[in-house]
Amino acid sequence: MNETWGISGPQFLAWYGIVLAVVLMVQVVWPRVARTRAVEHTGELPDVYHLAYLAGGPERVADTAIAALVDRGLLRVNSEGLVTAAGKRPWHKIERSVHEGAKGATGGTTRSLRAKAARSKAMSDLETEMQRTGLLTSGSEARPFHTTVLLAYLVLLVVGAVRFVTGAANDRPVGWLFLLLVVALVLTIVAGVVRSRKRVRITPRGRGALTRARSSSSTQGAAQPALLLAGAAGAVALGGLAMYPDDELSAALIPPFQPFAGSGGGSPGGGSSCSSSSSCSSGSSCSSGSSCGSSCGGGGGCGG
Repeated sequence: MNETWGISGPQFLAWYGIVLAVVLMVQVVWPRVARTRAVEHTGELPDVYHLAYLAGGPERVADTAIAALVDRGLLRVNSEGLVTAAGKRPWHKIERSVHEGAKGATGGTTRSLRAKAARSKAMSDLETEMQRTGLLTSGSEARPFHTTVLLAYLVLLVVGAVRFVTGAANDRPVGWLFLLLVVALVLTIVAGVVRSRKRVRITPRGRGALTRARSSSSTQGAAQPALLLAGAAGAVALGGLAMYPDDELSAALIPPFQPFAGSGGGSPGGGSSCSSSSSCSSGSSCSSGSSCGSSCGGGGGCGG
């Protein structure tokens, strides 16, 4: 009896399954190997906002900018947790975007300022700079690899489908091949989704820099990391708003867990402004809201 393509069903199933498994293994293992091959970062972080991004992403960057501006009196926080701009426009791009977001009669909340900062050009520029210095990877470097994996799955899917149709037309058993085709289809869809995603990742360089910065903050190491982490901004960069030196301001700045309906609604009146230079007193204290089977025999087999 002539076999489809001159290959028996069991032989085709074995080779098809092996190739599918090899492509899957390469897809899973190679990105991890590529990431670990990056050279360890030994340079200095340009400023505290790079460190904040490594520690907590765009939200932590915005929180660090808020802490720095409140500490310098360029932002004020009332007892309702509303943040309003004060004083002159800061020079740093990240701080400037946060300061601009807090302008107006109602100002904004920590949550709304985070959202505006995350969408700002300043944040995009920060990410680009960190990618250029090897602290972050955008995932675009791996796009050719993910494209190759997707094409490999597509080829396997087409070959398996043609084999399935041919085998079914010749009245050959194709049940096991159908199951492998379902697996191939699922893996192809997953590979397409992975390829389309743009994921910013911390590189081994970035993780090393963050580890050294945290170590230097606890052991008072070299002068440069100590200077980098000085003040409220450095504390928030590593530990979030909960680490802001003033407990009342920290409680007022931390957004509640429940979803926030607006971007800065409510009246700023009813709570006196707070800044790091003057903590809130008795009647106007900053109150806290609620605080990262069978075998295939014979020459026909189950592979068509």
